[in-house]
Amino acid sequence: MKPIGTTLLALVLAVGTSAFAKPLTEKQAQDAASQIDSLLAADLKAANLQPTGKIDDGAFLRRAYLGIIGRIPSEEESRAFLSDTSSGKRQALVDSLVASPGFDSHLFNWMGDLLRIQTNQEQFGLGWHVWLRKSLSEDKHWDVIVREMLSSTGHAARNPAVGYYLRDRNMQLDNFSNSMQVFLGRQIGCAQCHDHPFDEWTQHEYYQMAAFGGGFSYRSEEAKETTRRVAEDLNPKMKAQDFPDTKEGKRAKREAMQKRNNEGQRYGKMLQPVFSDFNRNALYDDPARALKLPEDYKYADAKPKDIIAPETLFGEKITNVSPDQRRETFAKWVTSRENPYFTKVIANRLWARTFGHGLLDPVDDWNDDSKPAHPQVLAYLETAMKGTNYDLRQFSRILFRTQLFQRECDPTEPEPGVSHMVRGPALQRMTAEQLYDSLLVLNRGEVDDSPLTANANRWESYKVSVEKILNTGSQELVEMGKAAADAETEYRAKQAEVRRIRLLLPDITDNEERKKLAAQMRAAQEIATEARRAREPVLEMAREMSMAMTMEGEDGDGGGKNRRGREGFERNNARASELPAPFNPASLVREFGGSDRTTPSSGDTIPTVPQALALLNDPTTDIIGGKRSELAQRLSKAKTPEEKLEAVFLRLYSRLPSSQEKEKYQPLAGDDKSLRDLTRAMLTSNRFIFVP
Repeated sequence: MKPIGTTLLALVLAVGTSAFAKPLTEKQAQDAASQIDSLLAADLKAANLQPTGKIDDGAFLRRAYLGIIGRIPSEEESRAFLSDTSSGKRQALVDSLVASPGFDSHLFNWMGDLLRIQTNQEQFGLGWHVWLRKSLSEDKHWDVIVREMLSSTGHAARNPAVGYYLRDRNMQLDNFSNSMQVFLGRQIGCAQCHDHPFDEWTQHEYYQMAAFGGGFSYRSEEAKETTRRVAEDLNPKMKAQDFPDTKEGKRAKREAMQKRNNEGQRYGKMLQPVFSDFNRNALYDDPARALKLPEDYKYADAKPKDIIAPETLFGEKITNVSPDQRRETFAKWVTSRENPYFTKVIANRLWARTFGHGLLDPVDDWNDDSKPAHPQVLAYLETAMKGTNYDLRQFSRILFRTQLFQRECDPTEPEPGVSHMVRGPALQRMTAEQLYDSLLVLNRGEVDDSPLTANANRWESYKVSVEKILNTGSQELVEMGKAAADAETEYRAKQAEVRRIRLLLPDITDNEERKKLAAQMRAAQEIATEARRAREPVLEMAREMSMAMTMEGEDGDGGGKNRRGREGFERNNARASELPAPFNPASLVREFGGSDRTTPSSGDTIPTVPQALALLNDPTTDIIGGKRSELAQRLSKAKTPEEKLEAVFLRLYSRLPSSQEKEKYQPLAGDDKSLRDLTRAMLTSNRFIFVP
């Protein structure tokens, strides 16, 4: 057996050098992949097991596209690969796909599900979505992403990573439990309420760890400083000479100070409508706040409501942390190379994502007694992850270059929670996002893998509006606050009027009177809608800016209609990663197990009867019948039934039909209705739904 990680170990020892600024060389990537294959082969030999056989080019092509960039290949991409006779075309395809924007899109779907990103949750949800999507496109490494989220503070417009905490507003302990599960694979949530029944964690120890985040405060320092500035600008400055050093002078000074404080509070209330959005989208550490044990704490090692000091309970021992350094310290400890779980957990997660089953399963239930299958492989994966400096693109490239990735699926289905010897990848069904993006290829032909500019534009508009508010003159801010308060009053009044009329309408029998009341209700609703916008100046300003950007266009063409059409086309052709998550419950994505983003990695691939009906009846799955379908247009130009059949097979199965399939199905390709039925049948087949 070869020594573990000779090439990558050298990289591990070179931490901090420029070696990490570049991707792995082809030799480094292939040596690492070969090392994994060698270790697996040795384990299988010792267990008297044989690896599965090698898949053909068509199956590999489809597996590579679905596994690496999350969609099936187009007809042109399939023809190009299948006609290539070079010996290294599989590895070349892997490198090409891993380096493409499609890799980022597919990885974002997986990571968004893991982190539970909800795009439309307040404004921070969009900012967090755009930030993470951009981070992956820019190859920001996993440890950096995690560290930036865990240590984040401030307003989302200035630091979108704070969305990680705002996602669980006022649920600090739940957020901590998720952090431990997602990043360190430790399921310790039970210890939040009592000593863990199946693990070593006590409730006291849970609170010691959670105390690293003990000072959360959901408020905006920017809004607070701006309010202070307004109060100072609009109140006369007090000077020492105004108050003589006498008893009367001291009393006058106290009264003036009280009046000034009262004025400050008054301005705070006046500006509250202006900054109503700020506190929903900001988080700051308050060193004066600390985590306390719950009122019902029942163990002898402490008393209820005792203040708990932060302390790490495994890995590097950290105590006596300054209150203003708690989360920064926690973020560094979690992402440390010496942390006993951080590296192996992300390595095992990516292994499970690639091959369908973790070396340790479940992937997020580690403890000191965990016994993964192939322990030497897992040890090497840790070496590889550190060797790539937590570059998920390069680490994935290693996995995709293995012989294991080219093997037939393991005929023995892994049992959840049971150690499984890896003979080949586990059979996997397409995820909901893979299905969505593959249908997009069939219906649209070309797919844009890059981030959606409409999302970035919306977020940029919001950021600019926040900065504009913060830099607005003091008197104008006060007037803005009064206008927002007036708009709130009008909104409530008009909403009450709408409710009153809606209650009256069922009892009105006179048609003219009904029409008159209905018109009044519509008018009141329109006014209420405008008032609702005006009561939140930041969001209204962002909306107006976004509309202006849409009308003007990014390239200065001044063509509002053209710009709107372009953005509409963008969204219609956007991949699943670019659309707001979670998808609507009635959507095809949710029907096929798309995540609701409430718990980490909640997406599933469990088959249901409604899914089969959706494939048969949903308009998006009629890839020939739709007038705008690119495949329908392609088939209309085909001259022979043979050409039509080849086009259908290449697009759905990424291979040409066999001689037997030609004999059986070519007669159907000569008739439009029969060909439409055939494509529907192929689309609903396991051969399409499952990854080969």
